This record gives sequence, C-alpha cells and structure tokens, in this order.
Amino acid sequence: MLTTLLVALIFSVFVLFWQSSLLIAVITGSPIVFASSRAIRDGLRLAGVGPGQTVFDLGCGDARSLIIASREFGAKGIGIDRSIYSYWRARVNVWIHGQSKNVTIMQGDFHKIEKQLAHADFVYLYLLNETLAKIEPWLFQHIGARTVVASLAFSFSHHQPYKTVETTNLAQKTKIRLYRR
Repeated sequence: MLTTLLVALIFSVFVLFWQSSLLIAVITGSPIVFASSRAIRDGLRLAGVGPGQTVFDLGCGDARSLIIASREFGAKGIGIDRSIYSYWRARVNVWIHGQSKNVTIMQGDFHKIEKQLAHADFVYLYLLNETLAKIEPWLFQHIGARTVVASLAFSFSHHQPYKTVETTNLAQKTKIRLYRR
C-alpha cells in the first residue's frame, strides 16, 4: 500500500513537472515540437557535417539532432534548451543512445554558449520565425566565418540562405535553409 502511494506520488510529480514545463514553453513562444529524423539527416547531409566537426543545436529538445550527428556523421554535439523538461529528456536520450562522450547538453539561455559558437562548424535550428528574429543579430555576430547555420522550416528576416532544399518533416513538405555570416 505504501509503495503504491509512493509510486503514485512520484508519477504525479513527474506529470506536473512535465506539463508545467510544456505550458511555460508555449507561453514564452517556444513550443516543444520535435523534428523528424529524416529532416535532421537531410540538414546534416546538406551542410556536409562530418567526423570531428562540432554541431550546436539551439533549443535542442530531445537531442535527436545531436545524437544523429554523433552516431551517423561522427560529429561532436552541444545542445542547449531553456526548458528543464527538455534538458533532462535530452540528457537521458543521449545516455540511452550511448553518446555521452560525444554530446553535451546544457540548460539555460542561448547566451550561455555564445563564446563557444565561434568554434561551431554547424548550428542546427528548428525555431519559430519570431524566435529566429529575436536571435538573428546575436547569432550571426557570434558564429565563426565558416560556420554553417541550418534552419528547418523557418527563415531569418535579414539574412538570405545560400542554399535551400526541400525535405519532409512531420509528414509535410518543408525546406531546410543554409546560412553563413
């Protein structure tokens, strides 16, 4: 009886934590929507990601992009998400997929990694247009001259992509856009 109550309490706290994290994400303009593995692979392939390169994912969600970059392309990954739920989910996914040595997950605001961005070979984004507009000047100021930025489905306001391809994400046709400084 006591064990059942304890399990129910732990489950209830987890559900409350999960739901409140999702609600906060929606209210702050960052809903949690995961990209399909196909769209992620298409973006990594298009950008020419390869062994030894460093991939950053701003708003990394469940870290799927970083896990794919590490396992299939031989890259190192750094992800950041401000959602506590996404942060823990990403860390667990990285551990489950055996990529803890190759992928680092951080929790907090994107500005937390701005000094590291200059060393990024590739930055992966699946963020709404409104969020891209907010981070655009900051991002392009802090990335290196050779850093490739890929945005799935959404585009920047003031930078033009140098390459665009179609892909399928969540059963819909969409585009991946590549940018440089």
